[in-house]
Amino acid sequence: MMVLFEWGLAGFAVAVLFWLALRHWKRMSAIDGRLEIADASLLQESVVDIEEVIQAPIGSQLHEQQMVVAVKVDQR
Repeated sequence: MMVLFEWGLAGFAVAVLFWLALRHWKRMSAIDGRLEIADASLLQESVVDIEEVIQAPIGSQLHEQQMVVAVKVDQR
């Protein structure tokens, strides 16, 4: 009985790993397709990490998002 449970657990783990790999593959192929058609909405999505923009209009700037912490300064 315990062996059957272990095989079931192993099968479930393999199925989850397969599902994660398939989901990742589908997401990457969707991004590749959107890159091929130069979909500008990719630049606004927070899921995508932009390292370099090579087809941007002249004068475009890319700024990395950084957390801003407000600090009160005592001015004496």
